Amino acid sequence: MTKTAGFVCGYNRPMFYRILRVLDFLALALAIVVALAGDVPRLTGESDRVRTFTRTIEFDYPNWIWNAAWTKLEQATIGLPYLFDRGTNKQVVVEYLRTTQRLIQAEIQIEKIFADPAIVDKESSSAYVRAQRDKLIARQNSLAPLAEATLQSQVSDAVAELGLTMSGQPIPPVLYHTTSAPLALIVSERSVIQQIANVSILPTLTLDDQIELEEQVTGSLNVSTLVVPIGGVGVYPTMVTETTDLRWMLDTIAHE
Repeated sequence: MTKTAGFVCGYNRPMFYRILRVLDFLALALAIVVALAGDVPRLTGESDRVRTFTRTIEFDYPNWIWNAAWTKLEQATIGLPYLFDRGTNKQVVVEYLRTTQRLIQAEIQIEKIFADPAIVDKESSSAYVRAQRDKLIARQNSLAPLAEATLQSQVSDAVAELGLTMSGQPIPPVLYHTTSAPLALIVSERSVIQQIANVSILPTLTLDDQIELEEQVTGSLNVSTLVVPIGGVGVYPTMVTETTDLRWMLDTIAHE
């Protein structure tokens, strides 16, 4: 491999970074457009009645897209993941997946506590686990930028090897952000199975909160309701559900 002043592997690395930043600015602009008129559930007519129960707990897609796009821009500005060698990047990805696994386990423990009718004081009983969960979230957030940038780079390289790029760069750039996917409140008529509303709500609602919401909407509007998890939503940067399955994650990033 030859190396001359300002050039590595046949290209000008600083110029390459600047080009990537320009592309990310374009991606940010696209994300804002998607946020305003994108592929997210929109409610009109009778379904607005349902939203009287959900407005304070609805998932904020525009804000999520803006924050995710801005995070991607910051990553590109400092040159992630190229600041570190491949070994360091690999270690960060492994630690990120390990932290995510521990976080998922903590969240399952919390759900079990809130679902147990024998536990009266659920807040006190879950206090320690919730504190551990918060620490894991902070740890995960600190690892996510480099882990995501590393996987984005690997997917981009794989796409380039297949010749599916423009001048070696996928258009639009491969950008994703991992998050807890929203829940969906599905509402149907009682007399016939027919969806009349699909409202995305916060993934942080406890099981008790979900049941209470279902009962409120059912009792007030004489409908059938069910809160369910969703697999994903078509936004950009791609929203990827938290997982420790690296193969599934890479497939999802590449597919979207």
